[in-house]
Amino acid sequence: GLEAKVIDIEAFAMERAFSLIVEQFELNENSVVAIVDIGATVTTLSVIVNNETIYTREQLFGGRQLTEEIQRRYGITYEEAGQAKKEGGISDDYEEEVLEPYREAVLQQITRALQFFFSASQYNMVDLVVLAGGVASTSGLAEKVGEEIGTTTVVANPFANMEVAPGVDVLALNSDAPAMMIACGLALRSFD
Repeated sequence: GLEAKVIDIEAFAMERAFSLIVEQFELNENSVVAIVDIGATVTTLSVIVNNETIYTREQLFGGRQLTEEIQRRYGITYEEAGQAKKEGGISDDYEEEVLEPYREAVLQQITRALQFFFSASQYNMVDLVVLAGGVASTSGLAEKVGEEIGTTTVVANPFANMEVAPGVDVLALNSDAPAMMIACGLALRSFD
């Protein structure tokens, strides 16, 4: 019984959310920013120059692969694996045997997406990589990506400069912030 008044595109929602975090970095109008949104099943690369999205690409890859590997390796339910993924401390071999190979796979997906962008555009580098999505907060991921690509890499937090209501759990909000970039961008959408 609901009637849609506005329908939006994720890339535009991401662009609006990026406007919330752009002040956190020293960028100019010609800066090339790659936002890598790693969702459960899809990774989306959005490239923004001068506050406009100039390129997007989706790849079938996401956090579900890590959750399923945790589930398989440790014989736990999907829900338990999802919780373990967020909290860590599953097993002594988790970091080396499960998380490190997954970080390598994420890095490979990001590198591949960037190569597609470079080959389809006039650009051959990016000035900043912003990691978004549920996987963005994975321990050591931003450092690994930044080191491999040779570009400053940060984890998105669209709430960093917002006032937070007293009843909001700030630690939980900051933990989930990278996964809420699109939601923030949708919330910023006007109805005009």
